[in-house]
Amino acid sequence: MNISKRIRGIALAVTLGAVAGPAPAAQTPVRINQAFQSLLYLPLYVAQEQGFFKQQGVEVKISTGGGGSQSWAAVIGGSADFSIQDPVFVPKSHENGGGGVVVAGVQNAPTVFIFGKDATPLQNNLGFLSNKRVVTSPQPDTTWAFMSYLIKQHNLSNVKLVHVAIGNEIPAVAADRADYALAVEPQTSMAERQNGLHVVYSFAANQDWFPFAFSSLTTTQDYIDNNPAQAQGVVTAFEMASRFIYRNTDRAVEIAAKYFPNVPRDLVRAAVMREIEAKGYPENVLVSQKAWDNNMQIALYAKNIKAYPSEATSYQNNVNVALATKAKAMADAAK
Repeated sequence: MNISKRIRGIALAVTLGAVAGPAPAAQTPVRINQAFQSLLYLPLYVAQEQGFFKQQGVEVKISTGGGGSQSWAAVIGGSADFSIQDPVFVPKSHENGGGGVVVAGVQNAPTVFIFGKDATPLQNNLGFLSNKRVVTSPQPDTTWAFMSYLIKQHNLSNVKLVHVAIGNEIPAVAADRADYALAVEPQTSMAERQNGLHVVYSFAANQDWFPFAFSSLTTTQDYIDNNPAQAQGVVTAFEMASRFIYRNTDRAVEIAAKYFPNVPRDLVRAAVMREIEAKGYPENVLVSQKAWDNNMQIALYAKNIKAYPSEATSYQNNVNVALATKAKAMADAAK
């Protein structure tokens, strides 16, 4: 990073801290349950490590559910105040007579990539996938849904899907069980840098798919009503963290490396930079109507929801825009 960019990054962090004000003497405990420890959730770790939560008067404890349904269940069951996962669990809850609300984006793009032994770019040449074998996770998981929908969207012929457990995508291609595989980071950078494979397609670079509410911060309306200052503080901290990632990439990589000590630093950097290039981390944590629409289209295709649009799955009944709007105004004032 050059000196001027470093100065701007430091200045932003200082200014954001000034807008937030000095940390209150008393910190209110807040529990956030993440589906997995994931580079997709880097704004959470940056908010924690840079002290953005504490600047907002909250002391955050991070726990890991082991999956999206477990993390959302922790909120519904009362063992967590917020969860981070695919936001589809909120409209699913509404369809079953429950509640829930999406308050901020954590991953604003469909940051799934296709890699393979053949380096031929596929971004504008998806027909090349015809008659090929492609690794995805089993139905109805994300990469299965993405690839299946892409096949339908582009009328690809005779694409054979090879299902493997998450984490086994690289060995499947390396062993010639498949020609290509879908994966997220850091597996994508591992495929490229450690295994000599080639990243040939980005779902995030497909403008039909961007933006996309890929991972979101979710809670209940009861929590917001009973804890308005804490709810606002958490969302504001995420806004500050997301902006920080783009302005101070060196520090963001350092934080990511701390949370993934078993991944080589060069791979962590490559993964974070690919996420930034794809605009995976939100430039503003407000989940837009288009981002919601894109998620719901895939969720409907995968039969994770019963209908869209509907009262239970609508943007208006699932996404709280007030907290993120106020968080944006606070961060904008710091410019």
